[in-house]
Amino acid sequence: MNNTVTALDSRAKPAASRRDQTRLRIIKGGARAFAERGFEGTSVQAILDAAGVSRRTFYVHFSDKSAVLSAIYERSLTHLMACRREAMKHPGSGIERIVRAQEVYMDFVATAGPIIRVITSEALRPDGALHDMRLSMHQQIEDLYCSTFLAAEGRTLDPMVARSIILLSESLTLHVLMQHPGDEARLVHAGTILKTHVEQLLAAD
Repeated sequence: MNNTVTALDSRAKPAASRRDQTRLRIIKGGARAFAERGFEGTSVQAILDAAGVSRRTFYVHFSDKSAVLSAIYERSLTHLMACRREAMKHPGSGIERIVRAQEVYMDFVATAGPIIRVITSEALRPDGALHDMRLSMHQQIEDLYCSTFLAAEGRTLDPMVARSIILLSESLTLHVLMQHPGDEARLVHAGTILKTHVEQLLAAD
């Protein structure tokens, strides 16, 4: 199965309705199309071809290609947040728990590949449809890191330290995906560097 689609699949859930299945089919098709062509280079027709649905069916579920990208981004963020929470609930120091959460993010980036480059680039645009979702998710991650660190360590983590970890991870992985697409070894190296920085930042706080 395509890595982009695999990364967007949720874990076991009750059987979806036919309408939900069709919507998910469009989302997965859109993910493939955006990953191959980028946002600007992807037309609604390209999504239709990738998803194998009619134009009429597409517009029952989405108003345009931006709405599809928003759905991909929202699905990715929801999945990542659930994985972060799962990784952080296991025993360990505050540093260990946050490092595990960051490793979850790096694993997702490595699995999803090019679609991460597309959605992250679009989310960075202040006038883009994904920008507000990005800011909201950053705040949720910051809150999660701070509350988990407090529970594990009995002391407060500076929110600016938590935010710097989030932004550093986002910017470094985007750099690798943009400048060195498909270079898995460089992405692994970036993950190692990020782990070292996270540990140093948290130990110094």
